[in-house]
Amino acid sequence: MNYNRNDIVILPFPFVISKNITKQKARPALVISDHSIDRRFSDVILLGITSQRITNIKDTEFLIDEKLPEFKSTGLAKSSVVRCEYIMTIPEELISRKLGRVSDNLMAKIEDKLKLSIGLNNN
Repeated sequence: MNYNRNDIVILPFPFVISKNITKQKARPALVISDHSIDRRFSDVILLGITSQRITNIKDTEFLIDEKLPEFKSTGLAKSSVVRCEYIMTIPEELISRKLGRVSDNLMAKIEDKLKLSIGLNNN
């Protein structure tokens, strides 16, 4: 399956629970790579998403609030924060499934946060 920019997907994230023991947990992430561009590999570039309640949103984070009219289309269960400083590239095969998608309007706002995060001029 091809995943497109704006898609919210689920993938297994590894985490360490104790010395030498690693487990995986399904977590959402936002696809930011543009697959209309010819690429050598089928890797997908993603931003991490957390549903952990955060009261102080940083300049490099974007809150997808469940009160937003377009929230339902994201497929997220509750308000979540896109962490624009948490960028990863993975083989497409590691993605479990598509959860939903963010609107072009929300993606434009996330792109501004991403540019700030990686030091690109927002002008």
